[in-house]
Amino acid sequence: MGGQVEQIEVPDSLTKIMARAPEPQRGFGWNSESWKVALHDCPDVVDQLEELSDEIDRGEVCEVVTAKLAKGSVLPAFVTAMIWGYGTAGYGPARVRWVLTGVRGKGAMSAPIRPDIAERLKSAANVVRNERAVEGFRYMNNAGHIKYLGPAFFTKWLYFSSAVSGPDDAKAAPILDKQVKDWLANNAAFRLNINKTVEYGRYVELLTAWGSQALTKRTPVQVEKAIFRLATGR
Repeated sequence: MGGQVEQIEVPDSLTKIMARAPEPQRGFGWNSESWKVALHDCPDVVDQLEELSDEIDRGEVCEVVTAKLAKGSVLPAFVTAMIWGYGTAGYGPARVRWVLTGVRGKGAMSAPIRPDIAERLKSAANVVRNERAVEGFRYMNNAGHIKYLGPAFFTKWLYFSSAVSGPDDAKAAPILDKQVKDWLANNAAFRLNINKTVEYGRYVELLTAWGSQALTKRTPVQVEKAIFRLATGR
């Protein structure tokens, strides 16, 4: 498998962006009130929301998630990661409420937070830190599966949980969402089924190989960020 991945050429546009000095991803504004409404019954989460900057970026979220996990505050860490993950999409707070309650639709607002969610998220963080990216994906895709939390967003949780030394941590699990998947298909003819662990493993191998081929070596998450920038302009 690895040899086949290494034979895939780096697209010219990606080669050019990786030849430049790495740049931090731009931050964005977010609607704190809508998130507070959605998490009205989680006082520790609401307290964390009040501490976040008006514009958040990867760096701030990495710091918050690492600090909160060190204190055992899993839900504030998770919600912070999801705020970044959903960006400016107005449906983000409602979707995260679905994840936390296991209830979809309007009923989620009055449904209680599932008591097992924090433990599953904590376990996923432990797995990805101790056993690395692919095993973290395997856990969240199987034994640690959480209803309404698919790979595009649970890889964001895995990323922030494992980016302990900062946004470009060489051991961090790279995010795999639709923007990145589609860019790889359209620009490198590299097609992935993001619902399968083996496919995520291929993805990590590809980013690792491409990062090692850059003039200045890049970590897998630095390659992922460069692809996301090319795909979205952000």
